[in-house]
Amino acid sequence: MPSKPLLQIQLSFKNLFIFIIFFFLMHEMHELAHIITGRLICGCWGTRDFNVWDVCTGCIQQHPWAISATFAGPVFTFAMLWVGRYWVINGKSIERKSLGLVFILGNMQFGRIYMAATGGGDEVYGFKYLLLNHDHSNLLLIRLTVVAIISIICIPPLITAYKTISNKRKILLFAGFLIIPLILDTIVILIALNGLLQKGVLNHVWILGMPLFITLWFAGCILAVMTGYNSLTHFAQKVDSK
Repeated sequence: MPSKPLLQIQLSFKNLFIFIIFFFLMHEMHELAHIITGRLICGCWGTRDFNVWDVCTGCIQQHPWAISATFAGPVFTFAMLWVGRYWVINGKSIERKSLGLVFILGNMQFGRIYMAATGGGDEVYGFKYLLLNHDHSNLLLIRLTVVAIISIICIPPLITAYKTISNKRKILLFAGFLIIPLILDTIVILIALNGLLQKGVLNHVWILGMPLFITLWFAGCILAVMTGYNSLTHFAQKVDSK
């Protein structure tokens, strides 16, 4: 039988730049999943910045199932991870497999596990709202359970990605793709862009319940990814295993 093709990530500046913009785009899509689900349930737009959102005032009291908006973001992210895994395994072309690898590495999988392990993140908040005892006696159990659930969802795509990569010093490269985008996300989006928004830069709401600044950022990310789409389909190239 022929050897299974492996993928070697092409570490050019353009590829890495478009990959990071794709990562930022997936972050924004994650936030949109929250806010749009809240709008569908509540009938009104909530408030948001680049990473913190809420349903509109009084909705959670009138519509208890509005808590499902909390899980909408993670569900979107998990779906993208598994779409990526499917493409890596079953893609009919190297371009589709390359895009699958981008979807796995570019959707904050490690961040979801890390945030839950430290007691934060949408998943922990949502399960605490649904299951936390009044005396908080089951808080640790909830956190451990959520970490286990997220790990079960996120680790198989990560294993698929790791086994597929054929670059030298693969462990360091793989760790870099898990951690460095999160650092850049924190610096660029959580600190820099949110800082500007909080200072009043284009902070009036325009469409989809978003401040104009976020709308322009979202549109810019879409344009960059569309323009650089070839860098994503050629993010990795085939290397026959020996």
